[in-house]
Amino acid sequence: MYKLYNVKRWGSMAPHFVLEELGVPYQNIWMTPEQVRTEEFRRLSPLGFVPALGLDDGRVIIESMAIVAFLTDAHSNRKLAPEPGSEDSAVYLSTLAFMSFNIYSMMNFAEFVEDYSDDPTLQGKIRDKAIGDYARVFDILNARLAEEGPFLMGEEFSAADLYLFMLTIFSKPSERDLLDRCQSIAKLSAHIRQRPKLKAALEAHGVMQVGEAAT
Repeated sequence: MYKLYNVKRWGSMAPHFVLEELGVPYQNIWMTPEQVRTEEFRRLSPLGFVPALGLDDGRVIIESMAIVAFLTDAHSNRKLAPEPGSEDSAVYLSTLAFMSFNIYSMMNFAEFVEDYSDDPTLQGKIRDKAIGDYARVFDILNARLAEEGPFLMGEEFSAADLYLFMLTIFSKPSERDLLDRCQSIAKLSAHIRQRPKLKAALEAHGVMQVGEAAT
């Protein structure tokens, strides 16, 4: 049975949602931000990040994109991704990587900008540049959904949509701001919030409602 190391509203959301949609057995291990920074957890995830997914043979894999791709490949009969090895699968994997590298990595860059500069003025410039960069990628995906949607793989819902949904929640200045600007992503997010299999997981992460800007 899989073991998902999970922190509420962190990067483990997408694998959590995928596991729920797949309906496969797994153990959900809730953790706190403090627990993932311990030396014990770093033996599983060297950088102290979630998600981490324990496999049946005792090994652990990390990185949200890799976990999502593995799960949909391992359970291809559940039809949450195109058939492995197909041309549609190539597009699916490319889309996951595109989001991971160009949105998620930029989000982390903006969130942990103090790791790259001690200068508050420079920190602000770096943060603004990173947010601007990933905002443009959201716009690209929004245009793709408008032209080819309603889902990232066209007519077929996939785990790539769940991954995009997770990223919208992290968006700055707020998820609401992003969805107001990107109407096709907003429609996708609304669809995901209505999927019955996800209700418990969405509620557990506190993301049943659209996130507003901090006051």
